[in-house]
This record gives sequence, structure tokens and C-alpha cells, in this order.
Amino acid sequence: MKESFYPVPPSFGALMKRQGTERNFVEEVQTLDSYQEMERRLGKKITGHETIAKLLVAKALPDYPAMKHTLTFRQFVEALAADAIVGRVSVEDSIAQNIRLYLSSRPGEYFFDPSYGCIVHGYSFRQLSESSIQGQLKQSVTVFLEKFEKRIVVHDLSITINDVQESAEGRSQTICRYIILTLNASLANTRQQLKEMKFKLVRYI
Repeated sequence: MKESFYPVPPSFGALMKRQGTERNFVEEVQTLDSYQEMERRLGKKITGHETIAKLLVAKALPDYPAMKHTLTFRQFVEALAADAIVGRVSVEDSIAQNIRLYLSSRPGEYFFDPSYGCIVHGYSFRQLSESSIQGQLKQSVTVFLEKFEKRIVVHDLSITINDVQESAEGRSQTICRYIILTLNASLANTRQQLKEMKFKLVRYI
């Protein structure tokens, strides 16, 4: 039986491009404190974002500047999170998305917290075969979960690194390295056991 993984793109930018959903956008914006911070984070694409366009229609506003003038940032975030703008997501899926965002982010990429981001992006393909790196990655993810994912209690966290041969984007067979993170946890408030989560990052030579 084929295992089920949460795939992790090689960068936050790739995650946003590939996942480009309203839910991902809303979860990202909910971590921010102002329009200015959102604009620094997301750049020029913010004014044409499909979720903001949907909100403009819902609020009968002509454009993004008008929205900034009409709604405080907190009102904007609350409006984005409303059922009319974006459907609700399960707690489990929200937790998985949060972890994927971290794994796909480089340290220093976020203005609001330069320490945010997974150290896996700082290692070369060759370095990722070293057992000591697995321990460093595990520690990095553990610190992230303690700081940014307080909704869960972690019971077990493991990282394995395997080499396989596969075709990358139509090219000939090449060796790639699978970094697989396996997480067993329960919800902190109810102690409900979550199903095992597996996340897979892929690095090519």
C-alpha cells in the first residue's frame, strides 16, 4: 500500500505558487499585524490576489486602497476568515499546513521573525546524508513546534533520509534524496490523538 505524505515544495514561493488557495493566503495573513507588513511579505501581487478581489466584491469596495481606508487590518483579517470568503478547514489540516509552511521557508525569509524557517535549506545535497544533520533537523523542527504550534502535544518525531532514483520533471533518471519527517501528536486542549502525519521534502543532485 502506497504511503501518504504531505509534500513540501523546495521554497515558500513554490508553496504559494503551487498551493495558491484562499485558505493558505488567509492562514498566512492571520500571522501579521498590519497592511504594511502584509505588503512587505507578499509584494506587488497583493493588489491582484484573487482572495482580496473576492473580498472587495463582498464589501462592495472598488479597489485595494479603498479597502485599506475603510477597514482596519483586524477587520480585514476577520472578513477574510469569514465563511463567505473562505471555507473552514479542519484543525488537523491547519496544523499540517502550518508545518508545511515552516518546512518550505528559509531562515531569515520572514520579516516578522528572522529565526523562522527550516535549516534544511542551508545544507547541500551531500551534507544531507550525514547522520548528525538528521539530529540538527529534528531539533530545529522540535523548537518550531514548541514555539509556533501550541495546538498539539508531540509524542514522537522522527526524521529519516533515503536515496532513491526517479525522473525529475521529465528528465532522465537521477538520484534524489527524500527527507521524511514523521509526527505523532495529540491535540493539546482535548488530548485527541491525531493520525500520523508524514512530510516529504525532496532534494535532487
